[in-house]
Amino acid sequence: MPIIPSVPFCEEMPSHFKLGETKAEIKLNNIEENRNAALSLSEQARYGINIFTQDMDNAVYDNDEFEKYIFNLATCHPSAQIRILVQDSTIAVKKGHCLIRIAQKLTSSVFIKNPPKIHKNDKSSFMTVDGVGMLYSVRSDKYNYEASVNFMSPQRATKLNDFFNEAWDHGLPDQQVRRLFV
Repeated sequence: MPIIPSVPFCEEMPSHFKLGETKAEIKLNNIEENRNAALSLSEQARYGINIFTQDMDNAVYDNDEFEKYIFNLATCHPSAQIRILVQDSTIAVKKGHCLIRIAQKLTSSVFIKNPPKIHKNDKSSFMTVDGVGMLYSVRSDKYNYEASVNFMSPQRATKLNDFFNEAWDHGLPDQQVRRLFV
């Protein structure tokens, strides 16, 4: 995965970020900041969200607010797609992750795949929104939540989306999350 260099960080986090307008690069240091950034980005999404993750990161993506924003995007914007590439969904499946529930209900808008083997050991994780916003983390371990968020970074979001699309095209549907009809 390409390492995306960051631009200088803002000293303090503004109270309101506008997707497609706020160009500031914000440094994040903990789970709460990552969760809040993901919520703010997803709340403003209109066209689509791509998530590349190791294990669906329960601490960031598995909460009622995020579920609501993803559901609203998928149902209020018919052409929107939410695509998730997850290395290992075992823990998320066991915990009943909200993204898995939504993917099982909204099968024409929310998709979950496993990346091809060439990307199985990538430690980075990211979320891109509407091709301009991004939340990006290079993780050395699952407890490191140092990341950056930018609500208007189309060049960096495009690089991440290019990587994502290549991995998506060669990925396979995640068999652990498929909906079983009885």
